[in-house]
Amino acid sequence: MRRKKILLVAAKLMSQKGYRGASLQEIADHVGIHKSTLFHYFKNKEELLLEVLKTSIDEITENLKVIINNEDLSPKEKFKRAIDNHLVLLAKYIDSVNVYHGDIIGLLSRKGKQKYIETRKRYESYFEQIINNIQEHNSGYFDGMDSKIVTFGILGMCNWVAKWFKKSGRYKIEDISDIFFRMITQRNR
Repeated sequence: MRRKKILLVAAKLMSQKGYRGASLQEIADHVGIHKSTLFHYFKNKEELLLEVLKTSIDEITENLKVIINNEDLSPKEKFKRAIDNHLVLLAKYIDSVNVYHGDIIGLLSRKGKQKYIETRKRYESYFEQIINNIQEHNSGYFDGMDSKIVTFGILGMCNWVAKWFKKSGRYKIEDISDIFFRMITQRNR
């Protein structure tokens, strides 16, 4: 329970102030613990950062694997669910996502950087599988396009939502997901 609270507070502060700007002392103060108590849960600040990043990416990746392996879904339905999964979890973990998309790669150790890149690439490869599946089924979507570039474009569009989405805003995240899906798949008339 306390570990989860530490992760939530760290994500919020790192999202607001950046990795360097969020001190361990400030995180501990917001959680209501002594700074030394943090080291019972995390070896150092980088390990805390990697756990903040891991929280969202693990769930979103596992969900995407389930979508890919669901043989009852058409390629287009898998694509719709992939966008839903991405945006719903982005909204759920918006602070972690903003940390994830921050300029942290240069601040990580070689081992930390490798973990960060591996998790990101694994997710991207699963999403690209869905794009490839759509192309293979001659759906008319993404014909003649490089699936990696299509993947990066769609994920970039979806990820930018973390910069402007407000839970109290005009649209729910599910509405935005539906708009994005229709924007990508709707044919010109």
